[in-house]
Amino acid sequence: MKQTRKFLLFAMALPILAASCELLGAEPEEEEAKKVDNSTYTYSYTCYTGGSKNTIQIPNRLSAACKANWEYYARTYGCNDADNFATAESKKRQCP
Repeated sequence: MKQTRKFLLFAMALPILAASCELLGAEPEEEEAKKVDNSTYTYSYTCYTGGSKNTIQIPNRLSAACKANWEYYARTYGCNDADNFATAESKKRQCP
């Protein structure tokens, strides 16, 4: 009886052991790491009302058009130009 129980236990554990051995022995596939440009540049602007100067970091990975849109957005909100908030938001949404 004990021998039968041991055999059944071993028979049930064998597939689990085999699967775990496969997982441990398998070499992970190396995916080519997609390099994302996380660098930024400093955009400086001066508000036309009050003359305050501000800076903000903008991603370099953006296209020239998107950089201009982000700069407009930063300047509009940074200078509290409420009349142009909707336009700035719309331009920024065009970009990632």
